[in-house]
Formats: sequence, structure tokens, C-alpha cells
Amino acid sequence: MARSISRLIQHFGTQSLTAKALGVSQATVSYWLSGSIKISAEKAFLAELATGGAVSAASLCPLIAQVEARQKVGGSSGKTAAGAPGLSGSVCPSSDMRSIS
Repeated sequence: MARSISRLIQHFGTQSLTAKALGVSQATVSYWLSGSIKISAEKAFLAELATGGAVSAASLCPLIAQVEARQKVGGSSGKTAAGAPGLSGSVCPSSDMRSIS
């Protein structure tokens, strides 16, 4: 993860610019780099968006990497089971459910 944090900092140029782009303090970026604290999934996704995908969220956050790995193992259909939380935390309805008119 430290290597990915370093790439993130390189993308923006400095820890301060990285912090500004992600809405955190420079100290927080320093803690990420040292491994003292882990980057949140929210900030990892924001970093991926802010870098245009140059640094992936999965490379920054172990939780996201685990979810992606499970999706690959579970199949590539991309469907979520009925009542299972989606990526945003919302519940995804099953395609088998009929709408009530």
C-alpha cells in the first residue's frame, strides 16, 4: 500500500497537494504513507477519480481489493443477490422481483 500512496503523492506532486485534492490534512497523507493509518474506502475511490484512474482504489485500500477479488471469483455476471448491499451500501433489488402496479 505504501507504494500506491507514493504513486498517489507523485501524481499530485506533494503531500500537501494530495491532501488538498482529497480533502484531508497533510498529516493524514503522511500517516497513510507511513502505514500508521489506512486510507478509507471513500478516500481511495475519491483518489481513483481524482487521478483519472492512474492510481486505483483497490491498490490503495485492502478492503476494496478484497471485494474486487471476491467478485472475480464469484463470477463475472456483475449481478448482486437480492437484498445484498450494493457498492454504495444500498440494497440492490433482484431482477427476479416483480414490480407491484
